[in-house]
Amino acid sequence: MKTQARKYSSKIVADFIDQRNPAEFNKRKRTMLLAARIDEALKAKGWSKKQLAEAMHKNPSEVTKWLSGTHNFTLETLYLIESYLDTTLFIITTSPHLESA
Repeated sequence: MKTQARKYSSKIVADFIDQRNPAEFNKRKRTMLLAARIDEALKAKGWSKKQLAEAMHKNPSEVTKWLSGTHNFTLETLYLIESYLDTTLFIITTSPHLESA
């Protein structure tokens, strides 16, 4: 017999959620999604974190930090990760303003 999970509510948690900054929440969400994309690309290539670190001449702890979803990447690092993992992490499109120039 399966038991149903009880619904839990807490005023402290509800107050915390109500006070969150929407911009900070969205930033954190996007960095977590980027970390998930990198993790998926690692798995698709069949590599471990250690293998990626060795290929990029980085410490394995740095790759672990990338996958935590809290790392602030440089564009160069993102480009290198894409190159080593043969993947696209994000797409930058041309602005309509630039196309007509």
